[in-house]
Amino acid sequence: MSANQLAERYGRALWLLAEQQAQPHNCVEELKGLAALIERTPELRDCLDNPTIPVNAKQAVLDKIAAPWLQPLTRNFVSLLLRNRRAALLAKIAQVLEAKRDAAEGLLKVQVASALPMAAAEETDLQRRLSRWLNKKVQLQVTQMPELLVGIIIRVGDHLIDGSGRGQIARLREVLST
Repeated sequence: MSANQLAERYGRALWLLAEQQAQPHNCVEELKGLAALIERTPELRDCLDNPTIPVNAKQAVLDKIAAPWLQPLTRNFVSLLLRNRRAALLAKIAQVLEAKRDAAEGLLKVQVASALPMAAAEETDLQRRLSRWLNKKVQLQVTQMPELLVGIIIRVGDHLIDGSGRGQIARLREVLST
């Protein structure tokens, strides 16, 4: 089974438990915070990834660092991951949980790449139009990519809308070469 499939299974199970205990938002934020802490602390990451370190020692390290701010559900889940030697999946599981939370809240994350910096008013207008078009609450993630020449590229899940100058030139080149 692939890491993504495992992360999806663990994430789905934790999401159901968190919903039953009426704390899905807290659980998502705690898991994201722990994943970020592990990512930015190489010593901690190396400790958790090292198969020669006993699970009890890893658990003690995490309890010392994270126990004060983790709820019992999250703490128990992380312990389960450690016992099953799945600690490396923590960041992916956090992403799965975040996606489930966003879906439950009707929030859709949309990536927008723009050739030029977008003014706040332009971002607000684009967000409003996309929300109306997709019939969901939209959260924009805007990046600047000067190599697009002009225009924007919008990615909604697996769908790509390429309105960039680079994309138009590529399509024109394809038409002319046939």
